[in-house]
Amino acid sequence: MGVPTYDQLIEPLLRFLAEQTLPVATRDVYAAAAVADRISLGEAERQELLPTQRQRVYQNGIGWAHDRLKRAELSHSPRRGLWQLTGKRIALPREAR
Repeated sequence: MGVPTYDQLIEPLLRFLAEQTLPVATRDVYAAAAVADRISLGEAERQELLPTQRQRVYQNGIGWAHDRLKRAELSHSPRRGLWQLTGKRIALPREAR
């Protein structure tokens, strides 16, 4: 399957952040695998590195997904390394179970 592109990670990230009552540390978003589990990302895909060998492809995609949420004013960083949704709301389709 491969690691999804950042645009495919936006909705799972948004859903995860919507479940949080407090700001979430970026490292916790990556380490908790909260988004990866939602999209059934395998362990090998979670460990895949960018060509620079300095960051995982999955983490890079999550970072870009968060950037897009910030640009849409749906999320912000109250402090460096913390992510939280803003008060702006959008309607999301129900999650398939």
